[in-house]
Amino acid sequence: MSINNLETVKKYFKYCVDGKDAERVKEYFDKDVIIHRPDCDAPVHGVENFKKALLEHVINRYESIETTFSKEVVTDDVVVVHLKHVAQGSNTWHGFDVHGKDVTWTALTYFRFNAEGKVVEEIVERNELFMAKQVGIIDYQ
Repeated sequence: MSINNLETVKKYFKYCVDGKDAERVKEYFDKDVIIHRPDCDAPVHGVENFKKALLEHVINRYESIETTFSKEVVTDDVVVVHLKHVAQGSNTWHGFDVHGKDVTWTALTYFRFNAEGKVVEEIVERNELFMAKQVGIIDYQ
């Protein structure tokens, strides 16, 4: 089951994030999934709400996005990946107009699965400070 769970994670990024197909999240995520993301004010409950959040915060935010994986930790019901996103052509970010800016970030993303092989929880941790610097919202040395 755990190898299949890793494949599920990789397919999610390939088709839903990089491929910009929010409709496919229901293939990988349970209908009652809980999503914790730094760009959402509160946890997102349910696959339909997640599709909306994915559209708003990822798919419609960038002209393109490419995901690569550098580390993968797999247990029976958990997959944790260290990944890198390279996104081109931002529009807004946390309410700031950042049109046309590119941004690259790494993230640790935790996925917990149910017995049916669907994601029931996702937690995204990423360096928001570095992202804000890249899009020109803040400057630091």
